[in-house]
Amino acid sequence: MVGEMWSHLGSTMGTLMLVYTVFKRFFPHHLQDSFEKYFNRIVRFAYPYVEITFDEFTGERMKRSEGYSRIKSYLSDKSTASAK
Repeated sequence: MVGEMWSHLGSTMGTLMLVYTVFKRFFPHHLQDSFEKYFNRIVRFAYPYVEITFDEFTGERMKRSEGYSRIKSYLSDKSTASAK
């Protein structure tokens, strides 16, 4: 049963790689760009992670943001080193 699953996965991956190669070689660039734009929208919709950004400096003479400083002190070196 596990062997069947791996063989199906392998053939599916091979098929996807073949389709991708044909798409990249034979489709015009404007169609590739449009497809990638919509594909990225779908991926972002299903992506399970949220990215939140905080500016390090505020607009007031490059003053360091208090929120950024607190977040930086909250996150230890170990957690930020392993983050992607």
